[in-house]
Amino acid sequence: MKQLPADTVRLLSSSQVVTSVVSVVKELMENSLDAGASSVDVKLENFGLDRTEVRDNGCGIKAADAPVMAVRHFTSKISSHEDLECLETYGFRGEALGSICAVAEVTVTTKTEEEDVSTQYTLDSSGGIVSQRPSHLGGGTSVSVAKLFGKLPVRRQFFSSVRKRKEEVRKVQDLLMAFAIIKPELRLTLAHNKVRTCCFKMIPKF
Repeated sequence: MKQLPADTVRLLSSSQVVTSVVSVVKELMENSLDAGASSVDVKLENFGLDRTEVRDNGCGIKAADAPVMAVRHFTSKISSHEDLECLETYGFRGEALGSICAVAEVTVTTKTEEEDVSTQYTLDSSGGIVSQRPSHLGGGTSVSVAKLFGKLPVRRQFFSSVRKRKEEVRKVQDLLMAFAIIKPELRLTLAHNKVRTCCFKMIPKF
């Protein structure tokens, strides 16, 4: 018997967290809501397998937090296990973005209210920053996930049929519908191959 290399262990364990396009959208949507977003735009290319992008108008990620924003088990949600008794966020494990990085190519563009310009970060498979540059994005965060499961041909093969791929888009639509129901004040849009497929607009509060 042999011990698996750390990068192989990371890839295999991450594929249990991120199992599909809809799981990517769900994890990123939850991050957006935890950031206080009132507007979220989801864009898919080739059913999300070539690219999935989730853009929000939340609080953004501070430059000081950027180096560890996708490193597994780094989180701003909790400090110890005692905090689990009073959770007020969707995510708390610090696994989502790091797991996505292990199975896809990820770039994060973000800007806080205090910053003058946004910054685009290119991440490696372990969630570390490979490069960064200024960007034109307004406030909030945009996460782009490209070549999903490119390193996992068996998982990619699972979505080889058109029926499976269309089913995945329907699941994303159902997910956004569920978020729209529980958060009627939220504005949500979904576009596939640059064609908007659904839009849930904000409902004024009286």
